[in-house]
Amino acid sequence: MMPSKKSNRPTNLLTIQESQARRERPMTGFGLWRLGFRPFYLGGALLASVAMLLWLGILSGAWSLPETTLNPMTWHAHEMVFGFTLAIIAGFLLTASNNWTGILPAAGLRLAILFLLWSLARFFMIQGSILLAATADLAFAVLLAGFLFRVLWRARLWKNFTLLGLVILMAAFNVWFYVILLTDQSTSPLYPVELALLVVMQLLVVMGGRVIPNFTQNGVPGIAVWKPPFFVTATPLFTAFGIVGWFTLPPRLAFTGCLIGAGINLARWIGWQPWKTLKHPMVWVLQLGYVWIPVTLLLMGFESLGLVQRSMPVHALAVGAMGLIIAGMITRTAMGHTGRPIIASRLETGFFLLIAFSGLLRVAAASQQPGNSLSNLLLLASGMTWAIGFLAYAYRYAPWLCRPRIDGRPG
Repeated sequence: MMPSKKSNRPTNLLTIQESQARRERPMTGFGLWRLGFRPFYLGGALLASVAMLLWLGILSGAWSLPETTLNPMTWHAHEMVFGFTLAIIAGFLLTASNNWTGILPAAGLRLAILFLLWSLARFFMIQGSILLAATADLAFAVLLAGFLFRVLWRARLWKNFTLLGLVILMAAFNVWFYVILLTDQSTSPLYPVELALLVVMQLLVVMGGRVIPNFTQNGVPGIAVWKPPFFVTATPLFTAFGIVGWFTLPPRLAFTGCLIGAGINLARWIGWQPWKTLKHPMVWVLQLGYVWIPVTLLLMGFESLGLVQRSMPVHALAVGAMGLIIAGMITRTAMGHTGRPIIASRLETGFFLLIAFSGLLRVAAASQQPGNSLSNLLLLASGMTWAIGFLAYAYRYAPWLCRPRIDGRPG
């Protein structure tokens, strides 16, 4: 049903309402296709784990991709960004848009078809059928954008179209990736993957500024976070300046832009008083993920001066910032939208710690000479902690995601 008054619409464009249930009661039925977060959180977590284990197998020489397929490094990077990350974004936006508008964007057969297209693209990629993978990925992106456009248009939520723009921009970079592969262009196919990853970082900066302070205040008794209005506009602006400068400006200017972006993100993070969240895993995981953003920007600046390898800022962002914030959000929203209290058990805390260690180990590996024994050991440890963490999530949450809400509400 379309909201009749503007005041009924959420003021925070990234809010997902969280139901707090005090107790569980038995429910029956199959719930996987009821709301977008269910299949895409589960599918994304399984892909994150399985694709990482396959990648480690490639690095160790235990197996290889078919001869007809793309370079293993390119496959790994593409699937982590356009497979795993885009699945989580899809699940989040399909769920959030229902909250914002009261209109269900996709459920039942439509949601199953959307998930099937995403899954087929992953299958065709690993089989080396690039044209089929491109077709499935493009169809997935078009259908996802169409579902989101329909509900936002009907609800007249114009400011939320920026998030639809994110999906379209990532789809455009994915199309560029496939064009490079299919036409043998001289451009590296990793270039659009990196650009898409930096678009995700910009989203994390916007999202983090809106939800992390709120979750911190709601989850930590007595805390008063510092969030002046200046940061709402200035932080995304200077972050974008650092990102664009990294690609376009001379080294010293690029370093300066990245340094400014890192400084303002760090100041914002300190204002959230992260040291007071240590007893609250559902909060500190998001805080810890966010601090990787200024670290990433600083490493980008160092990379522009030739002081660190390019893989260091890329993985600080992909494993550290993105990995931890995704871990925090897919647990929090899955608990809330299945009617469970948002309280971290030992499994969630262990999941968060595994992803945190994975980020540290991966950045440490990037500080070593590629191919040496220490680098290989660190890569193996980072990949295994990542894979075990997301496998643990899938183990715990698969039954929850496949069953109806325990409080009997729709969703």
